[in-house]
Amino acid sequence: MTDVAIDTLADDPQLLKQVLRRVVQEQAAAVQERDAALVRAAQAESERDALRHQLALKLRSLYGRSSEKIDPKQLELFVTRVERIVHESADEDGSVTVPGHARRKAGRTPLASHLPREEVVHDVSEEERRCPCCNLPRPEVHRHVREVIEITPAQVKVVRHVRPVYLCVCSPERGPVSAPAPRLPLGKARAGAGVLALIAVSKFADHAPLYRQEGMLARSGLDLSRTTMCGWLTSGAELIEPLLKLMRRCVLASKVIQTDDTPVPTLGLIIGRTKQARMWSYVGDGLHPYVVYDFTTTREAKWARQWLGDYRGDLQSDAYPGYEALELTGRIRSVGCWAHARRKFFECRELSPGFCTAVLDELRTLYDIESKLKAMPWEERARARREHAAPILHALLETLKAARGRHLPRSPVALAIGYVLDREAVFTRYLDSGHLEIDNNACERSLRAVAVGRKNWQFAGSRFGGEAAAAWFSLIGSAKLHEIEPWAYLTDVTTRLAHLGDSPSDEDLTPLLPDRWIAANPRARLPVGR
Repeated sequence: MTDVAIDTLADDPQLLKQVLRRVVQEQAAAVQERDAALVRAAQAESERDALRHQLALKLRSLYGRSSEKIDPKQLELFVTRVERIVHESADEDGSVTVPGHARRKAGRTPLASHLPREEVVHDVSEEERRCPCCNLPRPEVHRHVREVIEITPAQVKVVRHVRPVYLCVCSPERGPVSAPAPRLPLGKARAGAGVLALIAVSKFADHAPLYRQEGMLARSGLDLSRTTMCGWLTSGAELIEPLLKLMRRCVLASKVIQTDDTPVPTLGLIIGRTKQARMWSYVGDGLHPYVVYDFTTTREAKWARQWLGDYRGDLQSDAYPGYEALELTGRIRSVGCWAHARRKFFECRELSPGFCTAVLDELRTLYDIESKLKAMPWEERARARREHAAPILHALLETLKAARGRHLPRSPVALAIGYVLDREAVFTRYLDSGHLEIDNNACERSLRAVAVGRKNWQFAGSRFGGEAAAAWFSLIGSAKLHEIEPWAYLTDVTTRLAHLGDSPSDEDLTPLLPDRWIAANPRARLPVGR
């Protein structure tokens, strides 16, 4: 304030107080407006980061790599972590033991021994075999053998089931005699077990839509419309339904069930366009090694509640609220999936690279421990987890609690932290139970077939088509768990189911379960683990 301004002030103390009070109020309002502007700026920056994060995730899902591996060089930034690892691996004399690795032998890999061999001998003429000196036939001392791969395309054939009819001419009133008609998988349909299995495997294991199979079969000389194939698959799903019900009962007998779901666009649920239906996957434990799929028109919790029925045990899943509501029944205990939690930190690593990479490093240590405990019995596994994994996990949780307040509540990093801390109990349950896994990746792998197939056949034609797809996915997915060649399995199973009638017993169906079937048919095991 200048001297002139000071001289112009009134001498009345009350008036001066009013002026001073107004100045203080204006200053406080300015400070308050500044603080509000700072809050708005921080919120805008958080929203901008969140939008950039969502855009980056969308672009990565469309064009980026699906792998969630981290460059090991990033972990070298965390010196304390590296020093701890080096200290733990150092010998008494200070030297560090570096684990060795097996090098792959150079040269071509031999062709599989189970493949049939056809020999083509390229021999010299009789005249060339004779020695020019003694004119005697030279004995064979060695053979040069070179193996090449050949393949014969699919060959279509028609099997004629002929039933001779006999009639006695002296007593025609006794009627004709003939053998009973064979029981084929689809009744009066012209599909044999082999072609039904081929269509199912091509669509649900190799992800070839029916219109594409239509062209492939036409090259083999078979004119078969996609409408006919669709009808065969629907009827085949009804044929295998009794076996699927047995598999479901076996999965429900598990101590732990892993479950997850994925969207499937479906026609016929809304007029004029597709609607997002869901395909659910339920994977049993090691004593009940089957996967059963369920198709539903929505993602409501009632579908999971309906499928699980009176199940009592552990349910390992993501944080879908519908699963958590099941825990309120008292029969089901929820178990968290660290793969889902890890993915959230992996997606945020660009927003907070130091913190997120450190969390991912700790999770990698937990997974390294799990890989060493995989073959242990359940009791020993739980004991080893409490000794080795529990201290690391509890330290990680303390780190997350300390970092929670340093991030805006709605930021992606804070949401990733909250995803774990808000469900801390379910994420630590695997430590005390050897039959539990650290994640439900087995279930996610089972849904990969649906995700890859969805990119090819794009949508289910109807609710009935989705239910038929769930049936075939269940049988083929369970066969894949046991490394069974799916065409051989489906061909044999559909043939035998046709002979069992409409209401086969569990005793008749048990030999058709994938693990029992492969024990009786070991030659059908996939030789290369595919």
